[in-house]
Amino acid sequence: MCFLHQPAKSIVHPKRLPQKIRMVLALAPLLVVNHSCMRRQEPRQQTTETRPEVSSPFPTPTGLLNDYANLFDPESKKRLESLLAELKQKADIEFAVVTIDTTGGQTIFDYSLALARTWRIGRKDSSRGGLLLMLAVKERQWRLQVTQGLEADLPDDVCKEMGEQSTDLYKQGRYAAGLEKYVNAIIQRLQKLKGFALSPHV
Repeated sequence: MCFLHQPAKSIVHPKRLPQKIRMVLALAPLLVVNHSCMRRQEPRQQTTETRPEVSSPFPTPTGLLNDYANLFDPESKKRLESLLAELKQKADIEFAVVTIDTTGGQTIFDYSLALARTWRIGRKDSSRGGLLLMLAVKERQWRLQVTQGLEADLPDDVCKEMGEQSTDLYKQGRYAAGLEKYVNAIIQRLQKLKGFALSPHV
């Protein structure tokens, strides 16, 4: 089964929805790259009237690695969790990785953006911002959401190049390995640009 690889860098602004979809890259037997831009309206101001509470459609995060699709074996899961935790501790960058079985009919852009906003990735207690990398197995797609504070460090062409490094792994069905490789590529770049160093995670 071919894995449609869709790395899209989307900006998660602290006060408004992102103003453009940064990149969409789909992988089928051949590699096809599409770029598109979209502007979104400002969210409406909430009124003072009392509204009934609505339960969140998203699961509660269990940590920085939320493997709801069960793609990671215990060893690789522990390794990636340790890396993400150290990134947050030493660089104050919150990086969440999420795997799900399906988006339930939503586009992966809308689903991952809503999840990033619901979980407030990079906006709770992280001064440098954050990222959310999501992979949806049924849709055979993944997407990267990036907060505005990290946009300059992760431009479109760089995200595209780093994402392509995982193409073969996704085609082989090695989704966890592909995600881990991409995460490491992003963190290595941030280490050089931000001037921090993490411990080797082998």
